[in-house]
Amino acid sequence: MTRIFIKKEDITGDRITVTGADSVHLASALRVRTDEKIVCCDGEGTDYLCTVISASPKETVLQTDGRIPSSSEPPYRVRLYQSLPKGDKFELVIQKAVELGVYSVTPVLSERCISRPDAAALEKKRQRWQSISREAAQQSGRGVIPRICPAQTFSSALKDLPEGSLRLFCYEEEKERSIRSALERADDICVLIGPEGGYSPSEANAAANAGCRPVSLGRRILRTETAPLFVLSSLIYEFEL
Repeated sequence: MTRIFIKKEDITGDRITVTGADSVHLASALRVRTDEKIVCCDGEGTDYLCTVISASPKETVLQTDGRIPSSSEPPYRVRLYQSLPKGDKFELVIQKAVELGVYSVTPVLSERCISRPDAAALEKKRQRWQSISREAAQQSGRGVIPRICPAQTFSSALKDLPEGSLRLFCYEEEKERSIRSALERADDICVLIGPEGGYSPSEANAAANAGCRPVSLGRRILRTETAPLFVLSSLIYEFEL
């Protein structure tokens, strides 16, 4: 069944009016027709079961037949703190992390990051990254659109970690604790991933002092864009399947 995200302001009583690019997508790309059933999601965890009343590129009007909580969200919130990689790798991380259930993604400027855009460039990139998050959420049937947060330094990211969260510091120098042994049920799970050159010893010490658990991701060193997807997949296997 066709599924799209809507804005709360699109809803008036038992009607939803979709305009702009979303209406063009519905009418021209998806070719929805009168009386067709579709699902609209408000991006905050609620699905609206709808019937198409009229559809055109300019405006699509829907009748709401009921609403239910979105069933696709994981039973935890994963906050990914990803050190900024080179090139367009961060776009891949966002797309796949959203598909795998991430709640938010924060780009981090850690000590060994090669890519260091200025504040204006980062904000422009963030707007594009948020669009990628929305597209990936819609494609994968998510109930929320994960937020792409403003970039932070490593030290400020450590201060940003929610109180009481499970904090997984993925560190190639860790030899004793596997990620499997560190996993436990928590409402908030923070995952910290280093850049291409890895974390520095001083960053590892700072993370430990902030209550992070250094964990190994196995015998092989994963690329910075592979590591978060491995962790997110491990969480799905442990807590959802």
